[in-house]
Amino acid sequence: MHVYDHIIIGGGVIGCSIAYRLAKEGLNVAIFDAGKAGQASMAAGGMLGAQNEFERENPLMEIALESRAMFPLLRDELLSESGIDIELRKAGLLKTAAKEADRDDLQEQFQFLSKKDASIQWLEPEEVPEVEPCMTSQTAGAIFLEKDHQVKAPLLAQAFLKSALNAGVHIYEETTVLRLLTRQGCIVGIDTSIGAFYTGQVVNAAGAWSSQLLAETDFSLPVIPVKGECLSIRLNDVAPVKTVFAVDGCYMVPKRNKEVLIGATSIPGSFDTSVTARGVLSLLQRASRLLPVLNEGTVERTWSGVRPQAVDHLPVMGPHPSIEGLYICTGHYRNGILLSPITGVLIKDYITGCPEAQKRLTPFAPTRFSIKKETFLG
Repeated sequence: MHVYDHIIIGGGVIGCSIAYRLAKEGLNVAIFDAGKAGQASMAAGGMLGAQNEFERENPLMEIALESRAMFPLLRDELLSESGIDIELRKAGLLKTAAKEADRDDLQEQFQFLSKKDASIQWLEPEEVPEVEPCMTSQTAGAIFLEKDHQVKAPLLAQAFLKSALNAGVHIYEETTVLRLLTRQGCIVGIDTSIGAFYTGQVVNAAGAWSSQLLAETDFSLPVIPVKGECLSIRLNDVAPVKTVFAVDGCYMVPKRNKEVLIGATSIPGSFDTSVTARGVLSLLQRASRLLPVLNEGTVERTWSGVRPQAVDHLPVMGPHPSIEGLYICTGHYRNGILLSPITGVLIKDYITGCPEAQKRLTPFAPTRFSIKKETFLG
């Protein structure tokens, strides 16, 4: 009989971060993934947009800022544990109003963010190329967020996975979890495509597929898949240094070797992994308007990913409302890379009984949906 202290369903960057932290506590941990572990996280741009993402007060902002601050030490830790460099680049991010209609909203965000951090700069259109020479001055202004850095998402996913393996985590790839095994309101294990595995603690970190795993329980998890198409351009000569993020959601993330990642379309409710001509054309048009140098590049590759989004746009992190020993950790949407360090620590602390972690995760508890449903029905 296969027995573990903890089972993690989902081998993306979130699941691997949790597994790694639990294993470092000396616990016997297993990860189950229906595909290749880490694959889902490899589609991400790797932005650490802890300020870029927030336009007003949000319960997620504090832990997003804390998670961003963890990356320098995490880079060194994962390099030591796995031998993989996650390529942390500290060039900052330009959030840009591509059109005049976007300027007012961006200025409102600047007013909100600059009250919390005096380092944040507002740039008029003519000042934008002074900060990023590859950018056009034909914008309606920009915010320069010098602390919103980036990493290479596939390398972060691989580093967490290998570090988890080296810490003793058992990885079951291409192994579908068919159903949760419960007895008298408690989790006792999982049934998979290769048989049953037993445990008293399960974390559902299956991303966009998390809701499907809970279909047979009495709790409906309002998390949907959102497909995002992306492509990369290889430049021959001059290349941008800073990440560029347009108010309309298009982003350009420079990597090593003059590669620029461009993303992402947003198609709610789709698990389809195809890349459409319409999507690529839309991204190229929006990106090249801000970075004309992209027109001289070569298309390297195209891909798509599926991100989990909760109905209220906040992550879902905490215990299942009615099944003891079952935890949910999903809904990170486009902040999975950014939030992966702190999520691993907080979920590990929560599961091992830390009161402070339980308090900090209260705004993200799955029970918030049950409460809203009861309020609505009443």
